[in-house]
Amino acid sequence: MTAVPPATPAPAPLAAFRAAVRDDAVARGRALLVVRLAIALYLLELLLNLVRPHVLPDEPTLSIFQKTPGGGSVGRLLGTPRAVFWTVLAGIAIGALIQGFVLVTRPDERRARALTWATIAVMLGPFGLIPLVVVLEYPAQALACVPGTAFVLWLLHHGQRFSRVPLAMLLVAFGWGALIVFGLGRAASNLAFGTVGGFVGKGGKASLTAQLKNQYRVMDVVVVHLGVVNALLVAAGVVLLLVLFRHRLTDAVTGLVVGAAIGLGYNLVESVLFIRLYGSLSAFNGATGGFEYWIRQSVGLLGGQVAFGALLGAGIGVAAQARRRGERRRAALTALAAASTGAIATEVLSAWLSHVVHDHVDIGSPFDTLIVSPFLWLLPQAPFILVTAVLLVLGTRARAAAARAGVTAETAAGPAVTRQEAPFLIDPALRFWTLAGTWRLHGWNGLRALSRLQAAQLDLAAWRWRHMDDADGPAREEGDALRAKVMRLKARAAAAPAAPATPAAPRPGQAAP
Repeated sequence: MTAVPPATPAPAPLAAFRAAVRDDAVARGRALLVVRLAIALYLLELLLNLVRPHVLPDEPTLSIFQKTPGGGSVGRLLGTPRAVFWTVLAGIAIGALIQGFVLVTRPDERRARALTWATIAVMLGPFGLIPLVVVLEYPAQALACVPGTAFVLWLLHHGQRFSRVPLAMLLVAFGWGALIVFGLGRAASNLAFGTVGGFVGKGGKASLTAQLKNQYRVMDVVVVHLGVVNALLVAAGVVLLLVLFRHRLTDAVTGLVVGAAIGLGYNLVESVLFIRLYGSLSAFNGATGGFEYWIRQSVGLLGGQVAFGALLGAGIGVAAQARRRGERRRAALTALAAASTGAIATEVLSAWLSHVVHDHVDIGSPFDTLIVSPFLWLLPQAPFILVTAVLLVLGTRARAAAARAGVTAETAAGPAVTRQEAPFLIDPALRFWTLAGTWRLHGWNGLRALSRLQAAQLDLAAWRWRHMDDADGPAREEGDALRAKVMRLKARAAAAPAAPATPAAPRPGQAAP
């Protein structure tokens, strides 16, 4: 009979976070490469803005220093605060100096680890000031967006039928979207707005009609630019998180959940800004902050950036599973192209369709607000959302097969998963009714205990499936740790007076025992 390890207190959140993050030299090197590529993208935008033709006589060296008429929300959308810009440059310079110091001194492992994380923080952190300024300046709009955003985060975490993405990974993905994708993407697009405007408007004075045409051309290019840059940054975030976090399964579902969380973070800050912006400009264009909230935080909350982030993440997850380099490249590039073109089509086609349809529909009427406008906004996204749903279904089926194989192998290997428990782990319906019956018999404490035990067993089964043939070295240590966690949870459940020793619950249509 196998001895049960003694129960130990649950680790603190910080300790759990550290345990979930890979901190080896290979992971840090890949993370640093992703950060360098993101910074290189921004520096390229900066260089192009510096060499752009100047259209106005007193135009500043950088277009982001041009004062926008009206300021306020419009300024937040079209400009970058000077303090933030200089902080960004200082962070890039400090990060470069730290990397030079590491290259010259070649410090030991502990110091190299600290310097690597410091480099990533100082290079990327300043971009997060841009969305933080938006959220802090408009707290009422930000608070209004919290309930819907929190619900989608809950759905992403609990909606996975088998091995879940760690909550810490999900929250970091959300933060990447809210802070880095929005901040860096907005900083790059603000530079691109001035760069494109300079090249399009060069050649001296033009008539008023020509100036208006040029502005439309500039906005079209900037929309394309923003869609491509945002997709690149979302892809960078998905890759970074897949590299840094320990997870049992790297597949389409993992990538989909991480990408959706990144898109959700971006959508939160974008919603705050546009709710405020359209609220202040309602007298000119007829749109209101309430309508923007309805579109971005209600009927279309799972569309837009969330849907395109999920599509891109799922494609990267598929690429991570591919064995050949060519297959990985094709899957990743296809997902990147689909996500970027989908975002661009949503902005362009929905506006065009709205212009066509609103000649026959009363703008602002209940029918327009509740039916027509949401339909026109979601229509260009429908093919991409359908593809994402198909990837989710196929990925879930693949996970089910992996869970069956992993549970079967672990059942034969030891007492962490018994033959009585195996059917409940591989059948989501049985697992749900098990939890429901446990709640009726033993309350919330019993429900939480059994839920944690089953989640740990599924993580162990996912590890077993990934390491069927190579469970040695670090992989073996990880498996031993997961198995020990399962046994600790079983020991706690057995020691608790109200907790069930084995899962038991009524099947649908049967009465509870």
